[in-house]
Amino acid sequence: MNFLSNKRQVLIYINRIFQVLLIAGVIVLITPTKSSFKYEFQQGHYWKHENLVAPFDFAIKKSDKELDKEKEELSENKKFFFDYNKDITAKIIAEIHSNIKAKCTQNNIPNNTCENIIYKIDNILDKILTHGIVSKNAKNTVGKNSDIVLVNQNIAQERQLEDFYTINDVEEIVHTSLKSSFNAQIKDYDFIADIITKALTPNIIFNKQKTDEILSSSIKDISEIKGLISKNETIISKGELITEEKYQILSSLKTEYEGAEKQGVSNILSNFGQYLLIVIALGAMTLFVYNTDKSIFLNNKKILLIYTVILLMIAMTMLVLHFKPEFLFVVPICLAPILIRTFFDTKVSLYVFLVSIIIIGFSVPNSFEFIFYQLIVGMMAILSVEHLEKRSEFFNTSWIVFLTYSIIYIAMHFIQNGDIKQLDINRFIFFAGNAIFLLFAFPIVFVLEKMFGLVSEMSLMEYCNTNTKILRELSTKAPGTFQHSIQVANIAEEVIHQIGGNSLLIRAGSLHHDIGKIANPVCFIENQVSGVNPLNDMTNEESSQTIVSHVANGIKLAHKYSLPEPIIDFIRTHHGTSATKYFYNKEVNENPDRNVDIKLFSYKGPRPFSKETAVLMMVDSVEAASRSLKEHSEESISKLVESIVDSQIADKQYDDAEITLSDINKIKKILKRKLQSIYHVRIEYPVNKKEVSK
Repeated sequence: MNFLSNKRQVLIYINRIFQVLLIAGVIVLITPTKSSFKYEFQQGHYWKHENLVAPFDFAIKKSDKELDKEKEELSENKKFFFDYNKDITAKIIAEIHSNIKAKCTQNNIPNNTCENIIYKIDNILDKILTHGIVSKNAKNTVGKNSDIVLVNQNIAQERQLEDFYTINDVEEIVHTSLKSSFNAQIKDYDFIADIITKALTPNIIFNKQKTDEILSSSIKDISEIKGLISKNETIISKGELITEEKYQILSSLKTEYEGAEKQGVSNILSNFGQYLLIVIALGAMTLFVYNTDKSIFLNNKKILLIYTVILLMIAMTMLVLHFKPEFLFVVPICLAPILIRTFFDTKVSLYVFLVSIIIIGFSVPNSFEFIFYQLIVGMMAILSVEHLEKRSEFFNTSWIVFLTYSIIYIAMHFIQNGDIKQLDINRFIFFAGNAIFLLFAFPIVFVLEKMFGLVSEMSLMEYCNTNTKILRELSTKAPGTFQHSIQVANIAEEVIHQIGGNSLLIRAGSLHHDIGKIANPVCFIENQVSGVNPLNDMTNEESSQTIVSHVANGIKLAHKYSLPEPIIDFIRTHHGTSATKYFYNKEVNENPDRNVDIKLFSYKGPRPFSKETAVLMMVDSVEAASRSLKEHSEESISKLVESIVDSQIADKQYDDAEITLSDINKIKKILKRKLQSIYHVRIEYPVNKKEVSK
């Protein structure tokens, strides 16, 4: 059929070209432009390219493993800083003096004797406090390494932890010192020992802040460079095994090469080259969509949805690369195929995903590894949503994505390192985060449905449920229409399965196409059980307008119940611009001398503009007309189908729809077969002529 006028097609093609050029420009703006290192390599594999010679001088950077090892060694051998606290020392002495004087007064000890006691105690305290007291858990803090740094009045001195007293040591020293000092002068010095031991506290205090600052400074001072490669020096030869050392040299060269900033003409050419590659990728994707499903290509909302998903994925990835590149595998790239699959078929979702990861691959490190990861995981994600009927099935997809990422990582790790002990647990945490973020597909699908006026397969499943409020109202107020709608839905779904199309969409559209009859159910013959027809009391024109009004009433009801536009399209188009021939012909016959305007007896349209809406028009008209047949024979059903569909073709009802004459012939055959099955048409049994003659 003639789907679109040539002028409109040209405008759409121009629009698509402009969109590709614009989207490519936006992508170039949000992605970093860098020199591309033309060699792909992996540790443990052989160098497949020509001999590689250093194009310039560059530094060999240490691997993450080497840097982590140095950091670990610094942490294990770090210096612990302790401060000699003068304030605590002074406080201890003051407290002991005060308590001794109070005890002397209480026991009527003369002042000169008390002063002598304090003098001797000060000698003991000076020996203990100057030596220093550490806490009981100081050993646990320092660990096996007993080397510490003591800071006293801004002078740092390396010491051994064993050089200092603990509280337990002090108690013994106090008793021994007091015994030697007071044995000849005082019989009972226990009260003095009690006062001293209670007042003594550690005055050598661990300085955690200083310890951490020095360690942090030492870690920052670690050099990332472990060697130099001179210009024209051979880096690796063809066929040579890429060892860990060679891999690090190649990685350093790649980082240096890609990190070099381009200026002037070189930068402009680099940007232009990137722009051309993205234009080619997007253009190829758009052409693929055109050849796969032209209805998507011709629909602005659908094609913009695809571009929006691609931009969303690229923007998310670039944001993470800019701030936290190590979190690259947390980005839920597989959202792209899942989102596209909920609106379109598997082929479209896979191709859109391929283009997305290829474009992202221009900017990420280790692009081959990245694309391999995403391609395999993306395909598994698409397969997991192939028959997505419940929103809870997103959880299954998340598990599949996590497991696929993990298995690929383990396999690649074995190839590159051959050591299970070096598996990075953080990678599995990243994969788990990625899988969790995929659950956001559910709310994102809802947002995209509202933004672009489209409907996903999950939503269509819900609209196919005959227990929804609007369909229950239809079954109650217009039971005949409800049964007709179910019959039409069953036939239309079978037709779309055979010729290709969205079976869920046409089923949902078929179930709702006649909801407008709820307003005047008894005016339609399928709902008339009493034999009374209200149309008999109206003029032909009034009767026609009553019948025609069920389309407008249906659209109002659809908006009231918030049905999506793709379903409302079936209500608008299921009669196209056809006329109510019964009332029109009756009016012409009753008024042969008057020129009757057929527009007064016609639907307002529009005509069907998709394969699905065209199929509904055929099925609806044929199924309704088949009920009026007096005899449901194979011949009568065949004539009915042929006459109705041919008259609609002659009336140009399918000129705007993407449906071919070949499709229509297939539809006719399916309609005939389905109606014969519904009305139990049987072949005529041959008569035994011998028995008849007897």
